[in-house]
Amino acid sequence: MARPYHHLFKILVVGDPSVGKEDLLKKFEEDKHSEDPFVSTIGIPFRVRDVRVGGQKVRLQLWESTWDAAWEALTSVQDPTRAPRGMMVVYDVTHEASYDTTRRWLQKVMAAGREGAGKVVILLVGNNGHCRGDDRQVTWKRGKELGAEAGLKFLEVSPVSGLNVEETLISLTTDILAKDSSVTSKEKTSRACSIQ
Repeated sequence: MARPYHHLFKILVVGDPSVGKEDLLKKFEEDKHSEDPFVSTIGIPFRVRDVRVGGQKVRLQLWESTWDAAWEALTSVQDPTRAPRGMMVVYDVTHEASYDTTRRWLQKVMAAGREGAGKVVILLVGNNGHCRGDDRQVTWKRGKELGAEAGLKFLEVSPVSGLNVEETLISLTTDILAKDSSVTSKEKTSRACSIQ
């Protein structure tokens, strides 16, 4: 029986416990703008969402994760079929401490040379992007600067208003597919060059 999708990608959603990862995952589930609905995963420790990118149907397994588990995923040698392909690193724009933790974790990743991270597409996500004025402790500009410093794309999202919810999934999926394409091209080139 044929699979109902072209690709399957494991995505870790990582951040401090209070940044709203679960709310964000629920919003991915409730988003009705996509032609591909959320797939039910009763009793499974991750959520599944199908998206379409470039005419290809991609199934995303979205796993809520801890900092330690994400670090392990980036730095250990894993079975490629079980390793994450993408990661959303989430902080809350209304909590400075979550931004500081995220900054320290990304600095640790960069200091380690991003060796394992080079295999994983990472997207920096500022949650609760709908908040304005006194509610906001981290500006969009600071989030964008942190993303640039770490060499990552940055988006602010909001499970309340729906801001950039679908765009987050599409952006991450597009980047994973592009990385796959460049890796496949390099592998073909190296194989072609080694034949004599």
